[in-house]
Amino acid sequence: MNEPVVLRGFAGLAQYRDEFAAEPEPSVPTPVETPPPAFDANPDLLVQAVLRSARELQRLSEQDSAARREAETILEQHKRLRQDADRYRQLERDAREVIDGALKVVATAFLPANQAEADQLVTTASAVATVAANRLKAVKAELSEMEKREDLSRLLALEQAEQEARQREERALAAMEKAKALAAEHKENEALRLLGSIVKLNPNMPGLASSYDTIRRQAHAVKTLEVEKALAEARRLHRREPNRAAEILGALDLSGMPFALVREVYGCWLDSCRRMRLEGARHYSPATGKGAVLVPDDENETRLKVVSAIGLSGWKADRRFAAKALRGARLLAA
Repeated sequence: MNEPVVLRGFAGLAQYRDEFAAEPEPSVPTPVETPPPAFDANPDLLVQAVLRSARELQRLSEQDSAARREAETILEQHKRLRQDADRYRQLERDAREVIDGALKVVATAFLPANQAEADQLVTTASAVATVAANRLKAVKAELSEMEKREDLSRLLALEQAEQEARQREERALAAMEKAKALAAEHKENEALRLLGSIVKLNPNMPGLASSYDTIRRQAHAVKTLEVEKALAEARRLHRREPNRAAEILGALDLSGMPFALVREVYGCWLDSCRRMRLEGARHYSPATGKGAVLVPDDENETRLKVVSAIGLSGWKADRRFAAKALRGARLLAA
């Protein structure tokens, strides 16, 4: 038999703290997910689920169709009210014009009978203007109340979007026709600029993209042919008239041209510059197909003067640059 323990304070209680059993912490039940139906084990459940889904889909479709029909009915009423508003607005304007004209007749008429008749017209037109204004006010109030409906707002937004899409398509078709006409006149670059701005607004219009691509290929072919013709002419002249040959090639736009053609043009241009026999000439080429031949400036020995350039926008003959700025420039080999 255990002897009773007499405690005389908390200090004595401390030595027996290990003798007391701690209360267990309440366990938190782990949520158990409901297992999905065993479709593999019971195909009938799968059939029933499909049937339920089909019925639910049918219900949603019918509900949406009914809501759309109701909104379309409201939209038709909205259109009629807007037409009524326009008609009353015009009627009020016409009545006001009659009133103004009749008042002038009242003030200036020579015959008393005409004055009396014009005065009667003022009375009648005033009544019409008042009725039209009141009707217009009522229609506006009805329109304002109707436009608070969310379904009508959605339909109006859809209608506006469809109208804008039609207008964009019409503009695109007109631009395509104009671009074809420009291309037929050998104005391919102008046609591409026109179509480029329209393509950005209609990126998903296949006919427009196809038309742009066709004219782009046509422009590339025409440009290639022009460069080849200029190269043939420069080759014919570069021995007897190197200055003229370099001038012809320097005026070419080589962007987008085949690499082999660019290399041939650049080589002919550089050979033409060598044949000029320029004293102290330097060759500067920052990129493929781009270069300039320069000579020391007679007025300033720290500067170089352009004699000929190709592929460098703004590098005209006689333009001057600081020699330090053209660190890649090398003496032009003979």
